[in-house]
Amino acid sequence: MLVFLYPIIAFGQFKHDYVWLNGYSAGIFNEPNNPYYDDYGINMLNFNNGELNITRDYRDSDFYLNNASISSADGELLFYTNGCKVFQADGQVMKNGEGLNPGVAYEIGLCPDDGNSVSNGSLILPLPGSDSIYYIFHKSLDWGDLVNIVFLDAILYTTVVDMSKNGGLGEVMVKNDTIIYDTLSNNMHAVRHANGEDWWVVTADGVNNIYHKVLLKADGVAGVFEQSIGPPNTIHRNGMSCFSPDGTMLALWDQLTQVVLFDFDRETGELGNLRQMVADTSVANSFGYSIAFSPSSRFLYVGSLHQLYQFDVLAADIQASRVFLAEYDGYEYLNTFPSDFGFMRLAPDCKIYMSTRSSTPCYHVIHHPDRKGLECGFVQRGLPLPAYNIAAIPNFPNYRLGTGYPVCDSTIQLVVSSVQVPPPVQEVLVYPNPAGDYVNLEMPYPLTTEGEWALYNGVGQRVIFQKIERGATSVKVVLANVPKGLYFWEVRRNGQRMSGGKLVIR
Repeated sequence: MLVFLYPIIAFGQFKHDYVWLNGYSAGIFNEPNNPYYDDYGINMLNFNNGELNITRDYRDSDFYLNNASISSADGELLFYTNGCKVFQADGQVMKNGEGLNPGVAYEIGLCPDDGNSVSNGSLILPLPGSDSIYYIFHKSLDWGDLVNIVFLDAILYTTVVDMSKNGGLGEVMVKNDTIIYDTLSNNMHAVRHANGEDWWVVTADGVNNIYHKVLLKADGVAGVFEQSIGPPNTIHRNGMSCFSPDGTMLALWDQLTQVVLFDFDRETGELGNLRQMVADTSVANSFGYSIAFSPSSRFLYVGSLHQLYQFDVLAADIQASRVFLAEYDGYEYLNTFPSDFGFMRLAPDCKIYMSTRSSTPCYHVIHHPDRKGLECGFVQRGLPLPAYNIAAIPNFPNYRLGTGYPVCDSTIQLVVSSVQVPPPVQEVLVYPNPAGDYVNLEMPYPLTTEGEWALYNGVGQRVIFQKIERGATSVKVVLANVPKGLYFWEVRRNGQRMSGGKLVIR
């Protein structure tokens, strides 16, 4: 009986990362008479009750590169931030919640209305021993090279929220309390202390090999500790760092230093056993860096703007274990917005989701991150979203580390019916959509060579393949025996993608 009850017991608590938000709907996009009203909004990803439900909400907030939220131990959204403001669960600005990260972000940046541009620049931790106090760790820009307009991530702040105030909606009690003032690189992640209560927050210096380690205890920030180790870091604003789910390793990645991997002692906070690997050094991929571990902590995924790799960190030669998984396929929404590779994060359903770097209604998905090589099941645009999102993905640590609960729950299933599919905009017309027993394809012009139409399910498996004869302008495709759900289609000609989109079958 205990064996069968374990999944229910295990996920009864520590669901602090069970609600994700992204997208943008502030200002004119929040007005129903706006012609783009149906394309915008805030995507709400809810992993509770054994399901991933995706809905759209209209809130007076935007997310860009900075994104953090926190839910209760039972998975109920408490508050969130875009690095400019702190918002209540209902989307209203929390009491005293305006004015995060003062300075450059307001002078020429995207605050206060569009979301802070420091990528992965916020994370939220529950104060050890408290059921109502939360610490937001957030980073701000400062001036660097005034001639070339180079910004530095120069300040690490804390902001304290008390959820027992304001009738349970929360109130910001302490705001923009400076913890570190230095030239910081653009990476920050957290891991639970070996005692199962406290937290380590680690960020790297931007001009040398110093790592700043902040210890959060029951009475607040207990100190900032420094360690010099490894190669010099860089001030690149689009790097990323990540602790392994088991807390034993810290990985960092950007183009100049490439992939740096350390062992981490959760008792002392010491880094050691440096390993350095090369992922992607091409200039074309020099913007956008993403890194994430698989649930077991064995596989490390490293993404650049156009390419994705997997490393086996348990291999005797980690560099030799590198597997090239995918290259961005060039697809652009509305023939304008590239669905290239953005930031990655391990989710409560044991999948890794990846944002795109421009305005697109989707996440890429690694369906089986603990499988080696191509068996991991990476699917570009594998998770459709009801509203556009620019790069945003929330910054979460493993809240369940040291609690006895597993890092994630692979039994969580996507509820396709909750995804609002926007009307297709592409060169090839596919209708009706939603479809029943058949679907019609209409070409914008007679094909001069033979083409092909293919339909794929949510894990990238091809379920239908249809030849399109030379000179054809329309084709009827029978959908017999295709289960209902959300699918992806594409038309190819001469080996090149001609068009693509989504199709719902009822």
